[in-house]
Amino acid sequence: MLPPSCLVPMNQKDELRATERRERRIDEALKETFPASDPPSFVGAGAPKPVDKIKPLKAADMAGDVIDQHADLSASSEEQESRKRMLLRGPSEFRELRRDHPHRRS
Repeated sequence: MLPPSCLVPMNQKDELRATERRERRIDEALKETFPASDPPSFVGAGAPKPVDKIKPLKAADMAGDVIDQHADLSASSEEQESRKRMLLRGPSEFRELRRDHPHRRS
């Protein structure tokens, strides 16, 4: 048995890496047991790929820049910000369908 000092809780990132390594080892073992012409359909379907969090942020930033270029200059700055926020958020009907945002009730 391991001493309590060795039992350090894994954070989510470490846990995901461990799962990916375990799934990769299982996939490699399965590939070795099956002929190359007939691998099972579930090989390679292991752990999900990590989500890239930078792309949605970059896309939102780029969208904000374009919205700023087309802003109505006759509107007040508060109104411009409100319009920009609503455009970036999107219609309420589609908010729950988006995968890059947590599900929230509006």
